[in-house]
Amino acid sequence: MTTFFPIELICPVCGTEFDSQTVGSCGFASKRTDFRPNYWGANPVSHFYHDCPTCGFCAPEKMFDSEIVSKEFIKQIKQMGPLKKTSWEENLTRKIERAMRCLELMKEYKIIEINKFTLANNWINAYWWANDRESELRFANIVLGYFKEVYKQEQVPEGQILEILYLRGEINRRIGNIEKANELFDHVLELAQDLPDQSKIASLAYQQKTDPQEIL
Repeated sequence: MTTFFPIELICPVCGTEFDSQTVGSCGFASKRTDFRPNYWGANPVSHFYHDCPTCGFCAPEKMFDSEIVSKEFIKQIKQMGPLKKTSWEENLTRKIERAMRCLELMKEYKIIEINKFTLANNWINAYWWANDRESELRFANIVLGYFKEVYKQEQVPEGQILEILYLRGEINRRIGNIEKANELFDHVLELAQDLPDQSKIASLAYQQKTDPQEIL
């Protein structure tokens, strides 16, 4: 069951005080094979991020405590403007994307310290909850780009290397890049031969290569 509770926030960009809601509790009944949770009750993801109704700054709650003095950053946020409200699905897609753009700008202007692995793990929400195929493909490629980069730079935590390789394979499979997906699944299987504690992710890679399923 998903629960929410009200919070009051002050936008660090324009100073607007506004009410929002944050997640009190949530749980999921299952996961897709790309690890997207299938939540019990209401989808809480929209409440992971909060958008200022005046300037459009959007970010996780803790980012609203940031001290923002960069005039260029503030200018770029205000140029985006407040988010337009349409259908729930489209609102969610736009809100997550706006939050990701704000996080990237906060990193660029050194307002926060956030690595690309963390950005990838945030962008994946945009891919998971995209409201149309075009958005899904666009966000998938952003996630894949970040994961590929951090893997090459050896920035993936050691215990998550095979999981991220598998996830890259599964995202590629879901967007139609079957050859690349199978290449990544094979890499998981190869590395797992010397890692008996990784047998579960190896079995999943084999399954998604030979008999793909949608739900774990």
